[in-house]
Amino acid sequence: MLFSLDNQNVGKPAIVFLHGGGLSSKSWTPIIDLLPDFHCLAPDLPEQGVSKDIPFTMGDASRGVAELIEKHLPQKKAHVVGLSLGGAVALALIRTTPDLVDHCIVTGCSGRLSAIYAAFARSTLWTLRFYKPEYLVQATMHQQGIPTRYHELLHDDLLAGSSVQFMNHIITSLKELELPAQIDMPLLVCVGERENWLAKRIARGLLARFPSARGLVAPGGSHVWCLQFPGLFADMVRAWVTDKLLPPSLKPL
Repeated sequence: MLFSLDNQNVGKPAIVFLHGGGLSSKSWTPIIDLLPDFHCLAPDLPEQGVSKDIPFTMGDASRGVAELIEKHLPQKKAHVVGLSLGGAVALALIRTTPDLVDHCIVTGCSGRLSAIYAAFARSTLWTLRFYKPEYLVQATMHQQGIPTRYHELLHDDLLAGSSVQFMNHIITSLKELELPAQIDMPLLVCVGERENWLAKRIARGLLARFPSARGLVAPGGSHVWCLQFPGLFADMVRAWVTDKLLPPSLKPL
């Protein structure tokens, strides 16, 4: 079973947070701290965090999350929030066990990679040998606009996630991702305003595939905008899962 952080607010509405690739459940602690009115759980997905000895596949990741919901939540249902790779896992979970998911939020590049882009991404991995891992970690945090106060929180996970083997597993999993035929629960698709064209293209593709979904842009946000603006992100999560008005600063996608 996957390791999971749990704020132990048993009996309150449950939210399962799925982290981005190369991170771990720790990356959600700033958000979870702002949601004391919910039972929040955040697993370490395979090959990351405490689950680092489990090779990553999309099937194992979604099954692990399903097992977490079924075994740890009496209601056997949860709202699910996924960042990047975690968003892809959320969509895989909806495809296989939709009854476990109440409301869903995906943010970042949370979809299937085309064969062409997957081949391109894999072809660039050889260049990593020319960079020290510490340089890659610092460059990632700078590129993503992650506030300095969270650097220590993310450092070790990003360092461990810089391996070529892990990145190959992620690329393969996203290339082979099977999306749900339909989505019946409320789905919110988000991107940061400063994310690259691919993230926005994938987000718009999800909106086209699932017409009932809603799309939003976080102004000034990067890929990991949940850590740039944790208060706004937490407010968005709370509003979406309780069917309330979303923060007005978020713009339509």
